[in-house]
Amino acid sequence: MSVLKWAVLSVCSLIPALLMTGCSPEGYQDGSYRAEASDYDQYGWKDYVQLTVSDGKVTEIEFDAVHEQDSTKKSEDLEYQQEYREAGLGTDPADYSAKLEDSYLESQKSSTVDSVSGATISTGRFKQLTKALEERMEKGETGTITVTLE
Repeated sequence: MSVLKWAVLSVCSLIPALLMTGCSPEGYQDGSYRAEASDYDQYGWKDYVQLTVSDGKVTEIEFDAVHEQDSTKKSEDLEYQQEYREAGLGTDPADYSAKLEDSYLESQKSSTVDSVSGATISTGRFKQLTKALEERMEKGETGTITVTLE
């Protein structure tokens, strides 16, 4: 067999293997991952993202915040949601969290998540937390990390 034929066969046999590994965000390591803000914000909320990876893809995700006084979830605090809506933002924490989660599940990358009108700051926090997790998911470093949000 000539060297040229051997080289062509070698390259052709590598192409399928390369297509199945590391070339897409679907190369995440299975497990449970969590990122949370290092501090509570000025209103007493601490944002977090918790997700599960199965078969290399994020299959479950939760974005929310807990209150420092009683650990109430922002998406479940009906009084806070009402105040948010009355401010004329056109959304509330339960609504924008669901939209961000759905966008992430579809794209599997923080950089391509659609921003939610009326939730600019929360969208930014969501993207920061998921971006921090993506590096860990690629390496399989499960567990909780703390992220300083901008």
